[in-house]
Amino acid sequence: MNEKKNKILAKSAVLITGAIFAFMTSSCSVLDWFGGKISDDEVTDMEKDMGTPNQRATVYDESLKKFGLMLEAYNIASTKVQSKVISNDTAEKTLPDDVSKIMATSLNKMGRNIIFIPYDPNYVINESTTGGNISRSLPDIVVAGGITEFEKDLIEKGRDLKMEGQVQKGDWGSKYNADGGAGYKAGSNLSRMTLDLNLLDYKTQAALSGIQVSNTINIRKTNLGWSIGAYFQGCGLSFDYSLKKQQGIYSALRMLVELSVLEVLGKYFEVPYWRCLDGAQPDQAMCTRMLEEFNDLQEANQGAYLKEYLFLSGYDTFDRSKGFFSESEKQSLNEVMKQQGVTGKGDLFMKLWMNVPLEEARKRIKDHKKIVEFKRQEMAEAQRKAQIEAQKRAAAVQQPQAQPQPQPQAQPAAAQPKPKAPATPGDSKEKPVGLGPVNEF
Repeated sequence: MNEKKNKILAKSAVLITGAIFAFMTSSCSVLDWFGGKISDDEVTDMEKDMGTPNQRATVYDESLKKFGLMLEAYNIASTKVQSKVISNDTAEKTLPDDVSKIMATSLNKMGRNIIFIPYDPNYVINESTTGGNISRSLPDIVVAGGITEFEKDLIEKGRDLKMEGQVQKGDWGSKYNADGGAGYKAGSNLSRMTLDLNLLDYKTQAALSGIQVSNTINIRKTNLGWSIGAYFQGCGLSFDYSLKKQQGIYSALRMLVELSVLEVLGKYFEVPYWRCLDGAQPDQAMCTRMLEEFNDLQEANQGAYLKEYLFLSGYDTFDRSKGFFSESEKQSLNEVMKQQGVTGKGDLFMKLWMNVPLEEARKRIKDHKKIVEFKRQEMAEAQRKAQIEAQKRAAAVQQPQAQPQPQPQAQPAAAQPKPKAPATPGDSKEKPVGLGPVNEF
């Protein structure tokens, strides 16, 4: 009886298996599912989930733009800047070999007063070889430097907490075996990276003394996790959770490059660049150097600088074409010192230099340039007209004056003129016709 039953069960299993196999092979969707096929609808859904690219915004975007406006407000001329290869000079292989592209983007964010000149000799050589006609624009200054330090996992910390409990059958009257537990784990570490930049004079390739920066950024990584579990009579359930956060090395490098290039160019142009950085303090070393340089100037040069910054700060009562102060200007200068709360020219210079109103100064410079251009055009037009008048006068002097022809005298009808003998040379005082101006005779 059991044998018959087993045969029936075996046949039933074979039939059921065959039916399932037939269904799987006859249904495309089931077959595709088992085959791991990717459908077009899945691709479409994935593209929708991908979203759209966003504009890359950094911490120092607004600072770089404000620095460009500052250069305009301080009447800094357009400067051509080139960057050497900013390379990785450490032994850490996870860092990029070159961050010059980030440098190029940072320089271009500063506006029209900074003209970036790419360094790409291979491209220039290839274009020249293939017949290209490139008129190269040479830079004024060159940015050089590199990643000089990377201290990986400089500091590491960790915390770990576990709790477990177990109750066996018979303990405290329990009829079953049970156990459970929970755990907590946290940790963090810190790495440090340093970027050094300096400036070179392009023509001499000499480093500019005192124009360098060395900035450091800390890169953090954190780990957090917890777990819980319970078991009863050999069956149980557990749940684990973990979270890992790490600041990006490339993002940190971009921040380092943007901050460093703003600082090094601020020192080169001698403008208070820290005004472009939120929460930044004045560069005391730079302020001391600026005051010393001003005090070392001659009185006329001091006056020229003071009048320039007085103009940028909104004072119009000073003649900027002269370095010395007239008596009336000295009185006005004393009033300005009282307003600014200073007692000497050096202190006034530093106060004005550090607090130039950017928007107002930019407007004043633009208006002044329009006036200068208008006067230049007027002068050029006056010179053109004067030149035309001079050419006309010169042409009138050089043109021969028209000479009147002698008119024959009327003779009486009865009298006939007698023939005259030919005049010998030198006896006639009349002007020979066609031999030159009258004053030659």
